[in-house]
Amino acid sequence: MKAPLRKLLQSKGILSQIVVSMSLAALLVVVAVGGVARRYEVERVSEQLSEQANLTVSLLSGLMLEAIIVEDVPVLETGLVEAITRYPKILSINIENSEGEVIAEASNSAADEAEGYVMYRRPVEFEGFVFGTMVVQWSTAEGREIVLDKVRQTITWTVLAVIAMSLLMLYLVYRLALNPLQIVHARMSNAVAGAKTGHFSLPWYSSREFQALNVSVGVLEDSFAERDEREKALEHAREQAEIASRAKSEFLANMSHEIRTPMNGVIGMAEVLRETELTPDQELYTETIVKSGNALLSIINDILSFSKIEAGKLELTQATFNLRTVIEDVIMLLAPKAAEKWVQLTLRYDPDLAEFYDGDAGRIRQIVTNVVGNAVKFTSRGSVHIDVTGVARGQLMDLRISVVDTGIGIPAEKLDRIFHAFEQVDGAATRNFEGTGLGLAISTRLLQMMKGRIHVTSSEGKGSVFTIDISLPTSDRAPVAFLPEQPVSGLHALIVDDLELNRRILGERLRSWGLRVTEAASAMEAMLHLDEMRDATDTCDLIFLDYNMPDCDGYELALRIRGLPNTARVPIIVISSVDPALSQSMLADIEVCHQVLKPVRADDLRGVISQALGAGFAVEERAPSGSEDAKTMQRIKVLMAEDNRTNQVVVTRMLKSESVDIIIASNGQEAIEMYLRERPDVILMDMMMPVMDGLDATKAIRKIENETGVRRVPIIALTANALQSHEEACLEVGMDDFLSKPIRKQALLDALHQWTEDRDSAEPQNKLEA
Repeated sequence: MKAPLRKLLQSKGILSQIVVSMSLAALLVVVAVGGVARRYEVERVSEQLSEQANLTVSLLSGLMLEAIIVEDVPVLETGLVEAITRYPKILSINIENSEGEVIAEASNSAADEAEGYVMYRRPVEFEGFVFGTMVVQWSTAEGREIVLDKVRQTITWTVLAVIAMSLLMLYLVYRLALNPLQIVHARMSNAVAGAKTGHFSLPWYSSREFQALNVSVGVLEDSFAERDEREKALEHAREQAEIASRAKSEFLANMSHEIRTPMNGVIGMAEVLRETELTPDQELYTETIVKSGNALLSIINDILSFSKIEAGKLELTQATFNLRTVIEDVIMLLAPKAAEKWVQLTLRYDPDLAEFYDGDAGRIRQIVTNVVGNAVKFTSRGSVHIDVTGVARGQLMDLRISVVDTGIGIPAEKLDRIFHAFEQVDGAATRNFEGTGLGLAISTRLLQMMKGRIHVTSSEGKGSVFTIDISLPTSDRAPVAFLPEQPVSGLHALIVDDLELNRRILGERLRSWGLRVTEAASAMEAMLHLDEMRDATDTCDLIFLDYNMPDCDGYELALRIRGLPNTARVPIIVISSVDPALSQSMLADIEVCHQVLKPVRADDLRGVISQALGAGFAVEERAPSGSEDAKTMQRIKVLMAEDNRTNQVVVTRMLKSESVDIIIASNGQEAIEMYLRERPDVILMDMMMPVMDGLDATKAIRKIENETGVRRVPIIALTANALQSHEEACLEVGMDDFLSKPIRKQALLDALHQWTEDRDSAEPQNKLEA
């Protein structure tokens, strides 16, 4: 019962709920009134019956007193029968003597069928003496009919009264409450729906609560109106922002294209010029041009990267890469700049740390380059040290890359600002360091995308510590690094360097390869160690010497070592920051001596040790694509579609000394015609050209190939459009590779080799007719 009622109340409106509630209340009232009336009538009728019974017994007792006393049974029975005949309500009468024995009785013929009766026992007495007892069985049928009739009348009048009161109550509720509530509800619904509200006025008799609610709805309408106005303003502002963002992206793309095109001429021709015979001054000028062009190109790349991150269009790639190699590449890139300022640039990669991970190597290289480059830039003397450690957490490795410098430091109030775009420690009016101030901002955004973080601690005037925390999954596709047996295991190496950090880094690496290591902080200490080894009949198999030491440089120490009888033929490796530190005559004086440039890459260190020992201590790797042996290729025909004369000259000069025959088309239409006529091995395609652009030209060439079944010719995009969307557009129309301007000669040669190395093994190309 409760569940259907609850469902009914939930599904109906407030008026229906009121009707149902009042009906239930009326039903309870009727039931209660009916019960009270029945109880009252029963009591009243019972009293009447009791009075009638007493009166009847008194009359009969008086009339038959003598017969009762003498126990005249015939007279008594005759009198009882006459009494029953005259009073049909009496069902039976018994007269008992004083001993309780029945002396006379009489009954009505309907006594056995009677449904209800009452028994009355009354004593028969005279002047205080009891002569017997009269027992009367009295029918209650008539009383019940009277009670039921009275109850029906009472319930009928009660129902009529309740109905009348309910109707009146419903009318009053509707007029006084529901009607104002409907008006307020309609007004609120219109406000929520955003419809215009008409004239809604409450009746004069509405209560104060409804009047207050109506005022509140008015306030709500005003709030919604203000909200709608704000939303329209925000929508308009969003549209304007999107227009501005598209305009900015288009502007950056166009500016990138327009700047990269002349930059290609500047840097490309400077690289070509460096390959000619130049005087020392000319070499300096050429090198300055290349460095300045690369610096400008770095600024352009930073601005483009930041704009892509802001626009949310930067996507991360996932591939297996060698973290140690990536960081070593960054060190080698920044080492010349550090060496110019005599800043010591060192790297410690935990020997126990895995090297291969899955992630975006390019973006991680960009982050490390920005942070380390920033440290080198703001360090005028001292050192910049990179420390790479990690803690395994399941399949993930929690990596920490710490960059410690001895630079100018950062004031405490500016620590947070350096991670904002276009912010630097020194103010714009007193800037002593070049740069856009985007490097750390880009690194911060990239790390956020990788679920990592970067933070800094610094002491003004003493240096800073930048810490990069990032979690990467270790890769199970790492190649084998060493041959199964390491021939250097168990050899004894002596490291001589005045800087403890350098000794620790090199010592850790050598120990991880199985060598025993002895460290010396000076030439005198090194000579003492060698004497101790000789006295202990211990051998020294390999000696590492730092070239720049305060008491004795590496060359002088090497000559002293050669003067000892037990170290005359021990291989010596000189490590220096100057290339070359030792001339050929110096190397000849020392004999069995090799030199390597700081910072030393692990692979380079393995190579020089292998060379020094003349053993098979090497890396099991394929020859890189950029090596001379790998790049040997037969003569190829290259079609270049380029409308800019400078770019034509640059690429032509770059490929002049290579096994390349180059033909040039000035637009996409000419490129298609020359493709049909010349059948090139590779096509270099610019994106933006007159008459027909590179995208449409590529589509047309791919269509020709599909229709004629000829061999697919590799098409390499050679364009100043450097955004990710441009690369995707090129690949989507069927291009095979993407090179952005300014073009590096080595990158161009690598691409040509990659796409022509299998040319001879391919099926013969069908001849096309123009």
